[in-house]
Amino acid sequence: MSQPTLDDTIRHIHRLPAMPAVALELLDTLSRGDPDVDAMARHIAQDQAIAARVLRVANSPFYGLQARIGSIRDAIVVLGFSAVRSLVLAAAVVRALPAVSHAGFVPERFWRHVLGTAVAAQALARALGRPPEKLFLTGLLHDIGILVMVSAYPEHFARVVALATERDCHLEDVETEVFSFDHASVGAALARHWNFPEDIVDALAGHHQPERAGSGGMAAVIHYADAIAIALDLDGRDNNQVPKLDLDAVNALGLDWTTLIEVLAETQARFDSYLPMLR
Repeated sequence: MSQPTLDDTIRHIHRLPAMPAVALELLDTLSRGDPDVDAMARHIAQDQAIAARVLRVANSPFYGLQARIGSIRDAIVVLGFSAVRSLVLAAAVVRALPAVSHAGFVPERFWRHVLGTAVAAQALARALGRPPEKLFLTGLLHDIGILVMVSAYPEHFARVVALATERDCHLEDVETEVFSFDHASVGAALARHWNFPEDIVDALAGHHQPERAGSGGMAAVIHYADAIAIALDLDGRDNNQVPKLDLDAVNALGLDWTTLIEVLAETQARFDSYLPMLR
């Protein structure tokens, strides 16, 4: 079994489906401000699969609305454009990369974990006074390289899982032994292929080594959010190992214990409301 190269994997990335057009349009608004809401609502509504996922979340008990939201425009009016944009981008990512089961890989657990990390990153962003949308999206994408590796090289990835189980360690600890790269570098390459902002690309590349991306930056937030999602068992697995935390990166965020308890509570509540996104 020859060792795949990152160049081989990037060629595979270029054969993957493109992000839905409405998602790319919304992604562009992250840096240039809100567009015409009515026009954007019409564009989102035209993609029925994405619109249906967004409306399922908008009508979840988390928001406690008295009346049912029946259209994307209503969702924007009630929840705000920022919240709906996050939901649309999340739905687009889930739809763009359908996953299939392979040895050692369970798609449902994967999506539950990345969604949990996204929600934890969003909660951390609020606590830190940072824009929550970009961190939510980065959390959702943080392990997306795993999907690429599973789809391109299922036998190699099964070997990664077997080694990690045998040695009682994390996947990233053995990925470069089987591959010549890790899932963080693949995720960054995919995000760059999809024209995501460079700060998201950098955070994906560094979420397991946040010290390389700068103290207290986006990579550090995703690093911490990843650990929170695992500690809360949001993927439904019983034997999760909490990742090795970079304490310098976590301490640089400056969260006290009371704030962290609030982050944990918000993460759990919002995660439950976002689960309809996966159906």
